Amino acid sequence: MKKFIYPLAAVAALFTGNLYAQDAILSNSQKGDAKYDCVKSVSNHNRTLVASGEVVTQTFEACETGSIDQVNFKAKNLTDGATYGAQIVNSFGYVMDRTSFGNDDLKNGTITLDLNVKVHYGKTYSLQLTAPQDKPMGLRYESGPRGTLTKDGDAVNGELAMTMGIAAEGMQHVAAASQTRGGNTENPGTRALSNECKVAVNGFDNTISLDEAGHFATQALYACSEGMLKQVSLKLRAYGEFQGSFEITNNRGASVFSRRVSARDGQNGELFIPVNIPVEQGERLTLNIKALNNAGLLLHGNSKEKVGKCTKNGAELGLNLEFTAHIEMGELQDDTSDNIDAVTKAGTKVTTYPNPFTNQLSVRLENAGEGNAVVQLLDFSGNVLRSDVIDVKEASEEISFDTNSISRAGYYALRIIQGDNVKNVTVMKR
Repeated sequence: MKKFIYPLAAVAALFTGNLYAQDAILSNSQKGDAKYDCVKSVSNHNRTLVASGEVVTQTFEACETGSIDQVNFKAKNLTDGATYGAQIVNSFGYVMDRTSFGNDDLKNGTITLDLNVKVHYGKTYSLQLTAPQDKPMGLRYESGPRGTLTKDGDAVNGELAMTMGIAAEGMQHVAAASQTRGGNTENPGTRALSNECKVAVNGFDNTISLDEAGHFATQALYACSEGMLKQVSLKLRAYGEFQGSFEITNNRGASVFSRRVSARDGQNGELFIPVNIPVEQGERLTLNIKALNNAGLLLHGNSKEKVGKCTKNGAELGLNLEFTAHIEMGELQDDTSDNIDAVTKAGTKVTTYPNPFTNQLSVRLENAGEGNAVVQLLDFSGNVLRSDVIDVKEASEEISFDTNSISRAGYYALRIIQGDNVKNVTVMKR
């Protein structure tokens, strides 16, 4: 690594306090032979932030339009032989440059990063530092108000002891910064089944990279109805044998759902996660997806359509994840066994098994009035995949669907129509 070249003593004298929230510009006469047109620095430090299997994020505003080629920060107690990740990310979640460092790079309590990043005056960026699991990293910081420093998304009272310089350039626009793609921004709204609503962001024009263990993204949303959140799907592209975790937290930050996920849970660029938790209308929930290995994951993002706050490694982004959350409205009485799902409405009991299903789904009606009952299996776009008619004569009747040709894993809707009565049951394809 190159050394960070400019007069640190002059910087310390010029800049004190919360300098990530203000501009710090050096004139040519002030900086002498220094190669930077502005410098941001927090030189004091009185506490150590320890990270292990976590991401520490320091957000900052660019004090000049130009380029960052080096950043240094204060560290201690790095693990011998461990490799730590560092990257600068813009407000759209795009990784503008990345590097790595280790204990051998720690000189006099300082790590110096070689970077090559184009930035714009007044725009928000973040430095994100990642420590492997069981390989702790100590980062020095100055205690102070919350707002710019987080660890795994949780606010820390203070700012990292770090210094960066920006060399001004006659730069008008950095077109590559947002990695813009031609995305579809059409919003289907709440088009869904008669007993189901959904919260969704459709189409993408950016990607959010989770390519180091411990990196994570969050997406907030508000429930569109009281009922059961049945499924969440995320648009993405996974590389190799991606392993991760998925969690949903409520508005108090408490976990209400969690499970491990992998590339095998995805199909055709979409990750399907069965959930089945009760929600209240207007309740704020937060989706959390975290990488547990370095295989790599690109989450689709949309900068035009927003339903809630989205972050990467604790830094707020100017976009939302492309996702869909399906909520079945009303109250359900579910059999909690692994292979049977029973729902009772208006006296008719509908039992589906096995649930989740693979190659066959059986439907049993009990206490239904005599007459024909239409049984349909639909996807959540409203397309009828299977349909048959039961002539209800006995106290109970049963029908089975061959589902071997339905390839996509995830949730589906079972609709039973008998006269003016319509019942909907959610089932899952494994």
